[in-house]
Amino acid sequence: MRCKTLEDVVGEVLRIIDEEKAGHPEVGAEFFFRGEKKNYVSDYDGDSLGTSFQSYLDREGLQEHERQLYEEALRLNVASFEEDCTMVERVARMQHYRLPTRFADMSTNALLSAHFACGGGETDLSKRDNGRDGFIRIMKVAAHKLKSFTSDIIIAISHLPLVDAWNVNPNLPNGLGYLTYEVRNSRPAFYDEEMIPEIGKQLRREIQQVWAFKPMLNSRRIRKQGGMFLAFGCGDGKKPLAPTFSPADYENESAPSYGIKQIGYVRIAAESKRIIREQLRLFGMPGELVYPELSNVCEELFNRFKQIIEENKK
Repeated sequence: MRCKTLEDVVGEVLRIIDEEKAGHPEVGAEFFFRGEKKNYVSDYDGDSLGTSFQSYLDREGLQEHERQLYEEALRLNVASFEEDCTMVERVARMQHYRLPTRFADMSTNALLSAHFACGGGETDLSKRDNGRDGFIRIMKVAAHKLKSFTSDIIIAISHLPLVDAWNVNPNLPNGLGYLTYEVRNSRPAFYDEEMIPEIGKQLRREIQQVWAFKPMLNSRRIRKQGGMFLAFGCGDGKKPLAPTFSPADYENESAPSYGIKQIGYVRIAAESKRIIREQLRLFGMPGELVYPELSNVCEELFNRFKQIIEENKK
């Protein structure tokens, strides 16, 4: 179904979730959403939306530059990170400001995801209505795969930017020694693999999976966007994972996307994006609230009134 109104979108979201709950009831599982203004799996909107997707870092093939990206973002914008006390907070902030990282944005808010699927994440009007159908991925996360931002595995993944690729070997005993050293620099109580081999084995297994976590709401942007993240680990040499987010791998403990699956998606007709954006405004989803920084507010207001002028000329 190609949704053409907000009512269509809400109806499809509820239908997909209700069907999943009826067919696969699960205590503690939660549902999250990801709005995409086009199908990133294929250039052809006629294709179905695949379940597989990657972190921005993996999608752009920037793994070998991960350390430089992190260090330059921190060096050039040190004041922006003054309130961040942990690597998780820093990387989450970088991701929300569109730096490619191992974190991928999700949301607890289906309406917000509809806003992004309709191009609402673009302040540039020329990119907002791209003539392509938009999509809302609907994801289910098992209770055991939804972690705290203080969880050991989330902290370990957040520290990967500090370690060069050739020093990351999760398939080898002590292959994460450099990583645990970096983690202990900021969290001394983090375990030492040489002292506790069983925990080291667990870390090497878990870092080769995708995990979900809710971040600390330490910025207006993260609060406004109902932020949560998927954290992508890696293989040897920081090799990207190949998560499918499929129902089969949801039950497969050795799969990268174990415990996380895409249960469906909502498709939004390209020609209806503008209409749905206007309908979303009635439910508190204007761009100036989603991106609350002054520069974005001013640009959003400028674009909105410029659009009004153009419409009045017709």
